[in-house]
This record gives sequence, C-alpha cells and structure tokens, in this order.
Amino acid sequence: MVELPHFEKPEYPKRPKRSAMSEAYDVLSRVITCVVIMVLPGIGGAYLDTHYETSYMMVIGWILGPPLGLWQLIKVADSASREHSNESEN
Repeated sequence: MVELPHFEKPEYPKRPKRSAMSEAYDVLSRVITCVVIMVLPGIGGAYLDTHYETSYMMVIGWILGPPLGLWQLIKVADSASREHSNESEN
C-alpha cells in the first residue's frame, strides 16, 4: 500500500492583509455613507414638503439627519480603532 505524504495546514491570519489603497477606499466609503445619512433626511423632507404642501418635514429631516450621521460616524471611528488595536496586539 502506498503511503500518502502528510501535509500540515498552514496558519492563516484572521484577516488577510489588504493594500493601503483598499483600506483608504473602505474608510472613504464609510465616511461618505455617514454624510449621506446626514443630508438625505433634509432633502427627502424638502421633497415631501413640496409634494404634500407642508412646511415642517424638511426641518424635521435637518434636525434628525445630522445626529444620525454623527452617531454612524462615531461607530465607524470606534470600529476602526478596534481593528487597529487588534492588529497591534497580533
């Protein structure tokens, strides 16, 4: 009987290395998403004001949008700092 060679499974990092450019695009897309979250409720409120002939939906959109976008931006920064700290520990 022919004995097959034994191959050990190589150890891979938990997260594969990515280029600096791909990391930059990742952060940029997250920040642009936060900006859209800040601006879109105000624009949507302006559209609804013209459609329903009201005058308060745009104000509500501009009041709710920036805090929601800021909250999302804080979450993005927190996750980025956690990833950075995990990389420095390894």
